[in-house]
Amino acid sequence: MGKIKRIVCFVVMISVSLLSIAQNRNSREGLNREELIAKRNTFLTEKMALTAEETAVFIPLDNELLRKKFEVGRECHQYGRELNSKNEKTDDEYQKLLKCRQEVKEKREQLDREYLEKFKKILSAEKILKYQNADKEFFDNYIRNQN
Repeated sequence: MGKIKRIVCFVVMISVSLLSIAQNRNSREGLNREELIAKRNTFLTEKMALTAEETAVFIPLDNELLRKKFEVGRECHQYGRELNSKNEKTDDEYQKLLKCRQEVKEKREQLDREYLEKFKKILSAEKILKYQNADKEFFDNYIRNQN
């Protein structure tokens, strides 16, 4: 059991380190992404009852998916923030933001499909369903605790 905990901790630390390098530039006040991802990784590992071997393969892959989803939405979020800060907004600008958000949604859904196939190669269908439920539960709880 101690070996499994060490492997899980090692994988979480590596994942957090890699993500922190990529995301340090984008940290917002009050949001510590590294801490959030570490908590999420631990939460998922426990809820999914992952073995040490599954954790070592799955968590980095899931973190990669999160990073890609973040990157896909970055430009659109930036545009939305810029639009919100403007006093005078045009219908064309709103249309552009709507289109941008729809494209981001579609790209993220494509990533979900792509990574589902990768997850199927390393996890049982039961654990993938546990992952989907745990992921939703984690973010629902996180958002609820932020308010």
